[in-house]
Amino acid sequence: MMIEQAVEKRMDVSRQLEKEMSQLGNLREVLSRSSQVATNVSSILDSFEHRLARLETTILPLYQQTGNLQRRQFNTEKTLQELDYVISFYNVAGQVEGVIKERPSSNGVPQYLKAMDRLAETCKYFEQNNPQSVEIENVTSLFEIGTDALSKEFRDELKKYQKPVPPVVTLELLDEEELSEDTISGVELVPPGVREDLRAIATWLDKHHNTDRLTVYAKLRSDALSQSLKALRDYQRSSSIERGGTPGSVNSPGPLRARVAKMDSVAKSRTQKISNRANRMFQKAITGHVSSRRQGSPGHTSYSLHGTLTPPHATTPGTVGEEGLEDSDVELYLNQVTALHRLAFAELLLSQQLVPEDRVTRTFELILRDPMDQLVAEGEGLAAQARRSVSRGDHQAVLSVLAMLRHVTSMQPEYDRLLTNCQTSIRSKFAAIINMLQDTCVKALEGFVESVKSDGERALPKDGTVHEVTSNALIFTEQLLEYAATLSPMLQRDPSLSAALSNLSKGVDQSHMAKALLGAYIKRVLVNLGLALVSRSEAYNDSTLRAVFRLNNYNYILKTLHSSELLNLVSLVEPLCDKMYNDQIMEQKRLYSQSWSRVLHYLVNHEDVPQSVIQAGKLRDRDRQLIKDKFAGFNKEMEEMSKVQRSYSIPDRELRESLKRDNMEYILPKYQAFYDKYVSVTFTKNTEKYIKYSPADVSNMVDKFFDVAA
Repeated sequence: MMIEQAVEKRMDVSRQLEKEMSQLGNLREVLSRSSQVATNVSSILDSFEHRLARLETTILPLYQQTGNLQRRQFNTEKTLQELDYVISFYNVAGQVEGVIKERPSSNGVPQYLKAMDRLAETCKYFEQNNPQSVEIENVTSLFEIGTDALSKEFRDELKKYQKPVPPVVTLELLDEEELSEDTISGVELVPPGVREDLRAIATWLDKHHNTDRLTVYAKLRSDALSQSLKALRDYQRSSSIERGGTPGSVNSPGPLRARVAKMDSVAKSRTQKISNRANRMFQKAITGHVSSRRQGSPGHTSYSLHGTLTPPHATTPGTVGEEGLEDSDVELYLNQVTALHRLAFAELLLSQQLVPEDRVTRTFELILRDPMDQLVAEGEGLAAQARRSVSRGDHQAVLSVLAMLRHVTSMQPEYDRLLTNCQTSIRSKFAAIINMLQDTCVKALEGFVESVKSDGERALPKDGTVHEVTSNALIFTEQLLEYAATLSPMLQRDPSLSAALSNLSKGVDQSHMAKALLGAYIKRVLVNLGLALVSRSEAYNDSTLRAVFRLNNYNYILKTLHSSELLNLVSLVEPLCDKMYNDQIMEQKRLYSQSWSRVLHYLVNHEDVPQSVIQAGKLRDRDRQLIKDKFAGFNKEMEEMSKVQRSYSIPDRELRESLKRDNMEYILPKYQAFYDKYVSVTFTKNTEKYIKYSPADVSNMVDKFFDVAA
């Protein structure tokens, strides 16, 4: 078994060996064929390499010759192009001369600028490549002519539209609460078509370093702006006169007339409406300036005062208007401040369209310089007029300055935005107006306090009524109420007024602080007024009249404080203000009641007829004479007192009736008792001679006190 397996295994190995030998023979045969193919390919490649070498030797010289010919052709064409380019410069002068010597607008500004660009390029070429060329003189001369023509065209076109903005258009702008490019679009300083040409000319001139036209542009537009402001000023003055009023009347009725000679009814109505808007703006700024110049106590138009209040900004016959500050001047100035801002904004928009971006701010500064200087000068002139009015004692003029200051201050944020990128010298001009007006107000307010002291030296009223200085002081301070916010920065400069705010709680808002500062100033006025009244009233020889005078003035002050917001403001810094004046009034009433002392001397004294004697009817001659003396003395003193007190004036009805009531309650019970005691006593045969007045008669006499016509 094992032998068979070994034989079989040997046979398998033999078969496997034969198979491997067969494969090896096949492999040798394939290898032989591959070797033959490789030999054949190598032979072919060698043959191809030899053929390429022969081809290169034949073609390369031809290729090199072709390249040389192509370079020569390119150089020739380039030379011809350069020659054409150079020759074209020699022909430019002749080609554009006809266009250049015409006005730019004749053939159109774009075409003219194209011709000028060609001249500029030609000049540059000759300067760089052939400065000695004769042609350069012709080209340069023609270029200068064209540049001058463009400058002249720019200037002439600007002058053509250097017209003031119609006043009615400006007045419409004054009524705009918010200013934007849309709202300003109604102001057409330069037509759109002309604007495009001017912008193109301006850009070209700036590109070629011709900056003179910016100065020309700024000067022309500055003049136009000044003319627009002047036109508005003249228009409003003439409109006021045509309405039948004076330049100082801001509310005169009647339609306004337009600048043109003919205007239909629609235009007239529109013009009147616009002017009324401007007047309302003025009235809003100066509310109460004239109307509050009144006589009398609050609510009593018949309140009689000593002296005559000076009308606002009144001028005596023969004086010129410039001596005082007219309301019309204030109105015009308020409009000028707003109008300058509105028109300047329009000029800024125009500059942004016509002037290169990097030069807009500088040009805008040049445009605004003269109008701003004029605005400052006008403000200084009005402030000077106000100072002259104040120096003459018309402190009401400061209210006009306050109206100006409030309006200018309200316009400051808008001016700040408008002048954001301008130099400090321009921005400071508007701030200078505010500072100048503030200084004027500060001096006027200080002067008013001093005038309260000095005006107390005026002649005293013979009837003891309210002194003019009192009424003027209260009227003036009451008119300051609406300017609390405007006055706040100025009043803060005074250390004593600022110190009065120490009692205020921390964190109060600006409005409350402004009222407190004004309250501190009013307190100062009232203190000086009180001192002046006390000091001056000492000149009265009659102590009763002195008490009546002080009583009238203290009562007038207190009622005015109550009828207005004055008391609320003063109470912020002096909580006991009301009590102090009430105490002073009660004290003066007490002093006034002492005027009855001479009358009471005969009614109540230690020397009297005993009641027992009267009841017994056993009067002695001495008793009869005593009774006669009492009645005679009472009659004399009562008649004298009635005569004197009828000449006294108590203009306030409530106070007058109160004093009469106090007098009756004070004297009538005493006289009634005296009268009842002796009326039935037979102390004389001429009873009518001594018992002249019954208690009812005395009551009637007291009721006629303080009535000169009684």
